[in-house]
Formats: sequence, C-alpha cells, structure tokens
Amino acid sequence: MSDKKTLVENAIARIEENTTKRQMEAAKLYFAAKEGDVRARVTLQEGISTSDVPSLLQPAINVEFLSKYAVQPTVWNQIAAEKQIEFGTEYKFGNFTIDASALKGGAGAEFTAGGLPVVPEYSEYPAVSFTTSSSSITLENKKGIRARLSWEALRKSGNFDLINEFTSYFAVAAAREEDNVLAKQFVTTAGAAASAWSGKGISGNPSLGGDVDLALAALGDAKQASRMFKVDGNPIAVNQWKLVYGTGLSATVEKLFSLQGVSRRETATGSSLDYGVNPGVYTGGINPVEFPALDTISGGTTDDFWFLVPVNPVRPNFHEFFLTGERAPLISIKDSGHMSLGGGEVPVREGSFDEDDIQTRVRHLVEAGTMNSDGFVYSTGANA
Repeated sequence: MSDKKTLVENAIARIEENTTKRQMEAAKLYFAAKEGDVRARVTLQEGISTSDVPSLLQPAINVEFLSKYAVQPTVWNQIAAEKQIEFGTEYKFGNFTIDASALKGGAGAEFTAGGLPVVPEYSEYPAVSFTTSSSSITLENKKGIRARLSWEALRKSGNFDLINEFTSYFAVAAAREEDNVLAKQFVTTAGAAASAWSGKGISGNPSLGGDVDLALAALGDAKQASRMFKVDGNPIAVNQWKLVYGTGLSATVEKLFSLQGVSRRETATGSSLDYGVNPGVYTGGINPVEFPALDTISGGTTDDFWFLVPVNPVRPNFHEFFLTGERAPLISIKDSGHMSLGGGEVPVREGSFDEDDIQTRVRHLVEAGTMNSDGFVYSTGANA
C-alpha cells in the first residue's frame, strides 16, 4: 500500500521537472496575487486577454491541487490493499479449493490434515484434487466533474481565489470518491452489500449469528467466528482485526475501548460470585476504524451495522484499484481552440467559442473489489 503523500510528492516533482521558465514566472504571479499582491493581480488580469497566461498556470494549479489532495483524510487505505491496473483490462482474483480427504499417512507415519504426508522411498508423491473459481473487476469508468467560470467574472473581479476554491473542492471530491467506492463493498441503501461477497469463496455465512448489537461479548464472539473461518480446511491464522463502523456507532465504540474494567456477577445455587473482567479479553487485537462513507452510501439505514475485517490474512479481503501510471487524480484547464478572424489562436482565457467561459476539470479512475470473505464477520445490530 503506497503512502499518498509520498506518491503526490513524486508527482509534484515530475511536474516541476517539466515546468518551463515562463510557467515558473506565471506561477509566482499566481501565488503572489492570491497573497494580496496588487501588482501581480493586475498583471494576471491583463494577461487573461492578452497572453497565454492560463496555459502557463496549469502546472501551478496542478501542484496546488495535488498538495490539497495529499492532506485529505481517507479511510479506505486502512482497510483495503492497493492495486494499479490497466484501463479496460480484466483483473481476476483466483481462488483454489483443495480436497485433501484422499491423503493418508505413508510408511507408518500419521498424516495430519492440512499438512504434508510422508512419501516412502521410490514411491509416487500423492496427488490432491482441487477446484478453481475466480471473480474479476474491470477498471472501465472514469469519474470527474468540471467547473465553469465566465470570462467576465475573472476579467472584472481579478479574484483568482476562485481557482483556489475549485481546486479545494476537487481535491475533497477525489478523496471522498476513493472512500465511497470501498464503502459500496460493505453496504447499500438496502443494507449489507451481500452481493459483493457472493461467488468469492465464502466459507459459511459472514453474518454474526443473532445480528447482535455492538458490545463486549459480541466482539468476543465475532473474533472467535473470524478465527473459525477455514481456507483449504484449516482455520485462518489471524489475531488482529479492524472494527469498521459508521458514525452512528462512534460513541458506543469510544465507550467500549475506554473501559478499564468490567464487574460481573454469577449466581449459583445458594450463593453468588462477584468478579472483575479485563475488557482487553474482548477488545484485544482490534483496531477501531470509523468509516463515514458507510453513512453516505446507505443514507443512514445501516447505523447499527459493524464489521470485523482481519488484518494480513493469507488473501486480502478488499482491493482498491487505480489506473496504472495515473494513481493520482488529474486537474486540467480547457483550451478554447478557436481562431480569430485576424489570424492566430484566441488566448485560452478569452473563453470558449460558444459560451465565453473558462473550464477547469478533475478526472479520477478508482474502483474497489471484494476478493473473498476469509475471516470477515459482520452484524446488522438488528437485535440492539
């Protein structure tokens, strides 16, 4: 999983390497105008209709956008593994199910299921039967928005903070979309996204029996259920989990994970026994992850849902996919592309031919997929 800040720093470095001297000068004017330098603002205003200043500003605007995108908080990278794939290319998750029931001990040695049998000298290695299945995802939808700014507004006001507002909004929207695509693997407006888990080697129902509310005992049961999931006939070896939940359960989670001790009483025939319990018995190995995008996708219909996702299983449960070579979103300014009757191109900031507007756009390619549900347990909290 790549570090977003490092990735953005590398992207900015590549932009700066390819920036010309004139673009550097335009960038200095742009940032000076934003800081209130009147001379820089007037120079840029004049440049709107007398030069190609807008095109020269594109590297500076990209750097500004990427810097804001880098600091936007996201949750998906705490849950899913990152993968870059080609556009329109199918990416397959392979799943092998081995049937080792026919294996037996050799040379008088006892065979333990899930391990390797002894092979006597000059004997053939025993063969196992297996079945394969796969699921796939294709990165085929680009996502983005554009903002239109009239030539008159920028020409008259000289308010270059409007560009800053666009880049800020675009950065937030790009980061949110990364969380939204993963949240759709967990929930829908109708509840849990069970369809995202179908056909992916699910070993039993991932729903916690009873759909109980989030409490200490329920966490203990969920951990045990997760451990009992089997891959190739063997329980998965995990002792760390992410507790994923929406904003509606944030207060409950905070209370559960701040408890210092729990007092319990057991009553037997003719007597009772009071004793203390360490909450760590239930919460140990679990890292809470609040995922606000769950509320966004479900519209608040899954407030009581909670999910236990194993950390570092043999096969990751979730993947987040980005376009190869374009991991970060791209922001660009539209070139008007029309000509004046006197000859020569009309400067970009003179606006488009039809509407006399200037357009800025952001594009991002990102999707999420469920590989399997090994050790993945959830509860709807329906019996809360």
